[in-house]
Amino acid sequence: MKDEAGERDREVSSLNSKLLSLQVDIKNLHDVCKRQRKTLQDNQLCMEEAMNSSHNKKQAQALAFEESEMEFGSSKQCHLRQLQQLKKKLLALQQELEFRTEELQTSYCSLRQYQSILEKQTSDLVLLHHHCKLKEDEVILYEEEMGNHNENTGEKLHLAQEQLALAGDKIASLERSLSLYRDKYQSSLSNIELLEYQVKMLQGELGGIMGQEPENKGDHSKVRIYTAPCMIQEHQETLKRLSEVWQKVSEQDDLIQELRNKLACSNALVLEREEALIKLQADFASYTATHRYPPSSSEECEDIKKILKHLQEQKDSQCLHVEEYQNLVKDLRMELEVVSEQKKNIMKDMMKLELDLHRLREETSAHIERKDKDIAILQCRLQELQLEFTETQKLALKKDKFLQEKDEMLHELQKKLTQVQNSFLKKEKELEKQQCMATELEMTVKEAKQDKSKEVECEALQAEVQKLKNSLEEAKQQQRLAAQQAAQSKEEAVLAGCHLEDTQRKLQNGLLLDKQKADTIQELQRELQKLQKESSMAEKEQTCNRKRAEELSSELSEALRKLENSDKEKRQLQKTVAEQDMKMNDMLDRIKLIQHQHREQESTKCKLDDDLQEATKLLEDKREQLKKSKDREKLMEEELEALRQEFKKKDKTLKENSRKLEEENENLRAELQCCSTQLESSVNKYNTSQQVIQDLNKEIALQKDSLMSLQAQLDKALQKEKHYLQTTITKEAYDALSRKSAACQDDLTQALEKLNHVTSETKSLQRSLTQTQEKKAQLEEEIIAYEERMKKLNMELKKLRGFHQESELEVHAFDKKLEEMSCQVLQWQKQHQNDLKMLAAKEEQLREFQEEMAALKENLLEDDKEPCCLPQRSVPKDTCSLYRENDQIMTSLEQWAKQQKVANEKLGNKLREQVKYIAKLSGEKEKDHETFYWGVTKRKVVRL
Repeated sequence: MKDEAGERDREVSSLNSKLLSLQVDIKNLHDVCKRQRKTLQDNQLCMEEAMNSSHNKKQAQALAFEESEMEFGSSKQCHLRQLQQLKKKLLALQQELEFRTEELQTSYCSLRQYQSILEKQTSDLVLLHHHCKLKEDEVILYEEEMGNHNENTGEKLHLAQEQLALAGDKIASLERSLSLYRDKYQSSLSNIELLEYQVKMLQGELGGIMGQEPENKGDHSKVRIYTAPCMIQEHQETLKRLSEVWQKVSEQDDLIQELRNKLACSNALVLEREEALIKLQADFASYTATHRYPPSSSEECEDIKKILKHLQEQKDSQCLHVEEYQNLVKDLRMELEVVSEQKKNIMKDMMKLELDLHRLREETSAHIERKDKDIAILQCRLQELQLEFTETQKLALKKDKFLQEKDEMLHELQKKLTQVQNSFLKKEKELEKQQCMATELEMTVKEAKQDKSKEVECEALQAEVQKLKNSLEEAKQQQRLAAQQAAQSKEEAVLAGCHLEDTQRKLQNGLLLDKQKADTIQELQRELQKLQKESSMAEKEQTCNRKRAEELSSELSEALRKLENSDKEKRQLQKTVAEQDMKMNDMLDRIKLIQHQHREQESTKCKLDDDLQEATKLLEDKREQLKKSKDREKLMEEELEALRQEFKKKDKTLKENSRKLEEENENLRAELQCCSTQLESSVNKYNTSQQVIQDLNKEIALQKDSLMSLQAQLDKALQKEKHYLQTTITKEAYDALSRKSAACQDDLTQALEKLNHVTSETKSLQRSLTQTQEKKAQLEEEIIAYEERMKKLNMELKKLRGFHQESELEVHAFDKKLEEMSCQVLQWQKQHQNDLKMLAAKEEQLREFQEEMAALKENLLEDDKEPCCLPQRSVPKDTCSLYRENDQIMTSLEQWAKQQKVANEKLGNKLREQVKYIAKLSGEKEKDHETFYWGVTKRKVVRL
C-alpha cells in the first residue's frame, strides 16, 4: 500500500511537473504569439504607410492630370478666341471689299455718264462733218482708224476682264485656303490683301482706259455678267458649310445617343448595386440577429472569419465600383461640357450661315437691279441709234438732192461752154473773112501803087487797113480772153467733176456707214436678245436660288428644332446625372455606415486575419498598378501612333502648301506675261497714237494748202467778176458767181472751225499720250514689284523646304526616342513579370507557413486534450522536442517576416522608381510635343 501510495505520489508530482511545464510552454507560446502580433502590427503599419504614400501619389497624379486638362481647356479656349478674332478680321475684310466694289460701281456709273456725254459730242461732230464738204474723206478715214483702234482696245478690254475674272477666282481659292488653314498659314492673308490691292489698281487702270475710249459700244454691259458665277460659287460654298454643319449635328446626335446608352448602363449598374446593398443589409441584419453572443467553438470562429473575408472582399469590390462610377460621372460631365461647347459653336456657325444667306439674297437682288438698269440703258441706246439712223437717212436724202442740183449746174455749165465755143467758131470765121478782105485790100493797094493815079484811094485804103489791123488786134485780144475763159471753164468743169467724184465717194461712204450702223443695230438687238435670255436664265437661277434658300431655311429651322430637342435632352441628362449623383451620395453614405459597422466588428476579431487580408490587398494593388502601368504603356503607344499620324498629316500639308506656292508662282508668271503683253499693247498704242498725230499734222498741212488754194480761187473769182463786169456778162452768171463766192466763204469758215476742232483733238491726243506714258511707267513699276514678289515667294519656298527637312529630322529623332522608350518599357515589363513571379513564390511560402501554423495549433489543442496517463519519463523528452520545434518555427517565422519586409521594401522602391521614371518620360514627351508645337508656331509667326 505504501509502495502504491508512493507511486501515486510520484505520478501526481510528475503530472504536476508536466502541468507546470505545459503552463510554461503555454506562456512561452503566448509570448511568441504576442511578439508575432507586434511584428504583424509593425508590418501592418508599414503597409498602411506605403498605402497612404501610394494613395497620396495617386492623388497628386490625379491633380496633375486635372491641371493638365485645365491647361488644355484654357489653351483650347485661347485657340477658339483666336479663331473668332480671325473670323472677325475676315468679316471686316469682306466689308472693305464690298465697300470698294460699291466705289467701283459709282466710278463705273460716272464713266457711263462721261461716255454718254462723249457720244453726244460725237453726234455733234458727225453733224459738223456732214456740213463740211471738202474734208469728209479725211475725216472718214480718221473715223475708220479710230474704229480699228476701238476694236483693238475692246479686245484688250476683254483680255483684261478675263484677267480680272482669273484674279477673282484666285482670290476665292485663297479665301478657301484661308478658311481651311486659318491657324497654320496666316501669311496667305497678306498675299490676299496684296492681290486685292493689285486688283483695285488694275480696275483703276481699266477705268482710265475706258475713259479714254470715246466710242466703247456696249462692252461694259458684259462686266456684270461675270458676277453670276461668283454668286453661284458663293452659294455653293454656303451649301458646303451647311453640309458640314449637318455633319457636326449628326455627330453630336451620335454622341448624345452614346451618352444615353452609357447613362442607361450606369442606371442598370446602380440598380444592381442597390439590390446587392439591400441583400447585404438583410444578410447583415440576420447575421447580427444570429450572432449576438460570442462564438463558443473554433469552428464557429472559422466560419465567422470566412464570412468576414467574404464581406470584406465584397466591400472592396463595391469601393472599386463606386470609384469607377465616380470616374464615369466625371467623364460624362466632361463630355456634356464638350457637347455644350460644340453646340454653342454650331449655333454660332448657323448664325453666320444665316447672315451669309441674307447677304447672298441682297447681292442677288442688287445684281438683278443692275441687270435691269443695264437692259434699260441698252434700250435707250438702241433708241438713240435708231434716231441717228433716221437722221443719217435724212442726211443721205439731202445729199442726193444736193448732188442732183450739182448735176443740173454741170449741165448748165456744159451748155454755156458749148455756146461759148460756138461764138468762138463764129468769131474765127469772121476773122478769116477779115483776113481775106485784108489780103484783097493789100492786093488792091499794090495795084493802086502801080496806079499812081489812085493815091487818094490808097490812103483811104491804108486808113481802112490800119483800122482793120486795130480791129484784128482787138479780136485777137478778145480771142485770147475767150481762150482764157474757156480754160477757166474747163478747169471749173474738171473741179466740178472732182467734186462729183468726191460726192459719190462720200455717198458710198455714207451708205457704208449706214450699213455699219444697221449692222451695229442688229448686233445690239442680238445682244439685247442675249441679255434678255440671260436675264430670264438669271431669273430662273434666282428662283432656283430662292427655292434653295427656302429649303436651306427650312433645314435651318429643322436643325434649330433638333438643337432645341438636344438642349432639352441635355437638360434631362443633367437632371438624371444629378439624380444619379444624389443616389451615389446616398449609396456612399450607406457604404460608410456599413464600413463603420464592419470596422466595429473587425476591431473585436483577430488581427492576424486582417494582416493577411491586407497583404493580399497589397498584392492586388500591385497587380492593379501593374495593369495600370500596362494601360499607360498602351496609351503611350497610342499617343505615339497619333503623333506619327500627325507628323504624316503635317508632311502632307507641307507638300500641299509647296504645291500651292508653286501654282501661285506659275500664276504670277502668267500674270507677268499678261502684264508684258499689256505693256507691248500700250507701246503699240503709243506708236499708233504717234502715227495718228503725224497723220493729223499732215492733214493740218493739207488743210492749210487747201486754204491757200481756196484763197487763190477767191482771188481768181474776184478777177473773173471784174472781167465779167468789163465784158458785160449777164446777170444770171453774175448771181451764180456771187453764190459760189458766198459758198466758198462758208466753206472757209467751216474749214477754219474744223481746223480748230482738229487742233483741240490733237491736244487731247497729246494728253492721252502723256497718260499712256504715265501708265506705262506704272506698269513697269508693277512688273518690278511682281518680280520682287516672285523672289520673296521663292525665298519662302526655300525656307519651307528647309523647315520640312528640319521637321523630318526632328521626326526621326523623336522616332529614335520612342524606340528607346519602347525598349525601356519592355525591360520594365520583364522586371514586372519577375516581380510577379517572386510575389507568387512568396504567396506560396505564406500559404505553407499558414498551413504549418494551423498544424501547430492543432497539435497544441491535441496536447491540451490528451489524457494525463503518459509515463513520467516521456514528458521531458516531449517538452524538449516541443520547445525545439517551437524555437525553430519562431526563428523561421522571424526570418520569413524579415525577408518579406525587405522584399516588400525593395518592391515598393522599385515600383516608386518605375512610377517616377514613367512620370518623367511622360513629362519629357509632353515637353517635346509642346516644344515642337511652339517651334512650329514661332516659325509661322516669324514668317508672317
